Amino acid sequence: MPGKIVEGRTLNPSDDWTLMPDFCVVGSGAAGGVAALKLAEAGFDVIVVEEGPNIPKEQGHGGASHVRKMLNEREAEMYKLLYQEGATRLTKNGGVKVLQGRCLGGGTAVNWSACLPPRLETLDEWQKRGLPFTRQNLDPYLREVVNYLPIVRNDKYNTSARKFIEGCDHLGIPHDNLPNNTHNCRECGSCGVGCPYDRKMSGFVRWLPDAIAKGATVYTDTKVDKLVGTADRINEVRCRFLDGKNRPTGGTLVVKPKKGVVLAAGSVGTPGVLLRSNLDAGKRVGRWTHIHPVTITIGKYPEKTSPAYGVPDNMWTPKFAAGPTGYLVETGSFFPVLSASATLQHGEELHRIMRDYYPHGAISYAHHTTGFDDTQPYGTVALDDNGDPVLDYVIPKPNVKPMQESLVEMCRIHLAAGASSVYVMRNPPLEVRGEADFAEIRKISFAEPQRSTIFTVHVMGGCQMNKDNARRVVNNDFTFRDKKNLWVLDASIFPTALGANPQVTIYALALWGSEQICQQNNATFKLKHQQGGVWPWPGY
Repeated sequence: MPGKIVEGRTLNPSDDWTLMPDFCVVGSGAAGGVAALKLAEAGFDVIVVEEGPNIPKEQGHGGASHVRKMLNEREAEMYKLLYQEGATRLTKNGGVKVLQGRCLGGGTAVNWSACLPPRLETLDEWQKRGLPFTRQNLDPYLREVVNYLPIVRNDKYNTSARKFIEGCDHLGIPHDNLPNNTHNCRECGSCGVGCPYDRKMSGFVRWLPDAIAKGATVYTDTKVDKLVGTADRINEVRCRFLDGKNRPTGGTLVVKPKKGVVLAAGSVGTPGVLLRSNLDAGKRVGRWTHIHPVTITIGKYPEKTSPAYGVPDNMWTPKFAAGPTGYLVETGSFFPVLSASATLQHGEELHRIMRDYYPHGAISYAHHTTGFDDTQPYGTVALDDNGDPVLDYVIPKPNVKPMQESLVEMCRIHLAAGASSVYVMRNPPLEVRGEADFAEIRKISFAEPQRSTIFTVHVMGGCQMNKDNARRVVNNDFTFRDKKNLWVLDASIFPTALGANPQVTIYALALWGSEQICQQNNATFKLKHQQGGVWPWPGY
């Protein structure tokens, strides 16, 4: 019998619900969607609880193809609706803007659809830290993801990608297609605010509907307060229903799983749940949290570029990726609201920048690898006075020079492609017009909040797998170290940052973890999409 989606905001505020499924999955993002589907396929009764809102499938205003009415492509409205803290989440000192999804499908609903496999150099490092994953034994799970979504090499390049190709060709820098999980993409550019056309194969398009068809039920607008249990087991998941403004309605949900709990709330959310539950694993939970700090450049070109349109993220260069502080340079979309908020400017100067750069802009950005130096503290997730998780993070010193150099290299590429100037998001503003200005880039310390704009869209770690007992929170079979029926499947298990866009790796590891859960509960697990499809990563 199929399951359903229950919206907590629509329930009677005085209602208190108690449910007794086999499994409770916390979070509906990349890991949660996989776990819900595979456990439901194995015959288990599954409940998924998601803090964010549902995104129902219903006819919208954009003709027959607009099938998600709630997703209206208006930037400011969608950030408030779909992102943690309305896309205003910052690290504790305000130095890093943290963009994370908070809706049905989690980060898969709002990411730019980039799909890269795990970096081999990172997997080698994880092997040294005792993790079981290798390129060879991950292959079946990667193939399942590639063929199920599917992942494709989309060669519809937007202006930013075309300018990037041109600049790289002039400089002799290798570049390649960055595969993504789109299908018949309309090139509207709205990936970051939720695709209203179901052309991006996000969690609410693929994993979750298939899980519901197999009997899983999803509760949205449902925030987990804490887990309650005995010495080695979790017996209850205590939740509150939220209204349309993310306020408690007064209604509660208590889930009493017969088999166990799967945590998949992400590398800020999962530690938050554990800390509220007084499950800190000897003060290891939330520690050694990693991000990919993102540096950004915007080139200004003579012609109008329509920079918000097209496939956001499907061109990159691997040239600078190697090493513990390497970086990937990728192209994206220049969204006006997001970009304006990132400039650190206001008033007439902000108007001038947007008038100059938005109509004529092309954007590139770099994801920086971190986490390989055990002498660095990296980030820590702790609870604020309201019991909500906060990430405290300081840019590691070994990353400062690569971050400076990434800005230099991206400026070179823009200038080689014909940009008259390149905007570097620094306070005061820095507009690069030639190599003479590179010295100013190399003065940026990234140490003072609000002096340079640093984003992250990838948060990892905080509940890591590790052979080192002083760091280990999760065992190699994905069980939480102190509980037999609590599993963690999301990116919080990473012992370092990945060094590549992590969506595919989260999917693959969640499949592996779901198989472990099935085996531990005497159920059959199957990979169903091993044949066919086109492998999107030549040479991997």
